[in-house]
Amino acid sequence: MSLRAILRFLSCLSLLSLISFAVTADVESDTAVPDVDVLPGASSQQVLRVGMPLPGQIPFFWQDADGEFQGIYADTLRLIAEDLQVELDFVPLSQARLQRLFIAGEIDIEAGVSPQLEVPDTLQQVSLYSVPFGIVNEVIIYRPELSFPVFILKDLEGRRVATVRGASVPDDLIREDFASQWQIAQRVHRGWNQIGLINEATALRYQLEEQLNYEISLPYASNAVTFRLHRAQETLLQSLNESIARLEQQGELERLVCKYRCGTQ
Repeated sequence: MSLRAILRFLSCLSLLSLISFAVTADVESDTAVPDVDVLPGASSQQVLRVGMPLPGQIPFFWQDADGEFQGIYADTLRLIAEDLQVELDFVPLSQARLQRLFIAGEIDIEAGVSPQLEVPDTLQQVSLYSVPFGIVNEVIIYRPELSFPVFILKDLEGRRVATVRGASVPDDLIREDFASQWQIAQRVHRGWNQIGLINEATALRYQLEEQLNYEISLPYASNAVTFRLHRAQETLLQSLNESIARLEQQGELERLVCKYRCGTQ
């Protein structure tokens, strides 16, 4: 074979190699997964399952006609979620079922919890508490015709009192349990019960907006309220506390309370 023929042969092999490489590269470019930069905030957000006891408790939390949750607690949680870049899934439940699902780890957070109240050991073992984000005053509502002074729970010793099922009250009361504070307020208004225990904000709102007829005592107890966080979400606790502190410093917590309560007194 002449030198010219050998050079022509090698040139053809080189050309074929280049064509093969180009085709392979083109196929790989068509089938390869794009290398996309993931921005810090672009990943899917964590979802917190929020247990909301039924039937609700105006002005703290309730479902409106469209099924949306409203109230001081719901709005506070929304501000915190925005701050922490998490999403909220509000889950309406009875108080008893909420407690069971929280223990099972199927609810992540509950609002408006007083750490001072006694709870079952199984619940306490999985519970972490945020710093307080508000105060709830507890009051006695009673029929206007009652002449005895009603200021403290001791005044009610031996009397029949309407209470929310599951609420902590002294043993020396004769308690009648009902499903909600609204039911208690209605019963006292109608005279079916002479005395009931509910919180001050709720008592004032029902008296003003629903024109319910009862007297309201001075607060017999003031309880700081917090968020109960499941231990599985322990890494969120510090951020949750820092968010509450920021909102308080910025006046947002006070603004929310006024949104629902100013003008009720």
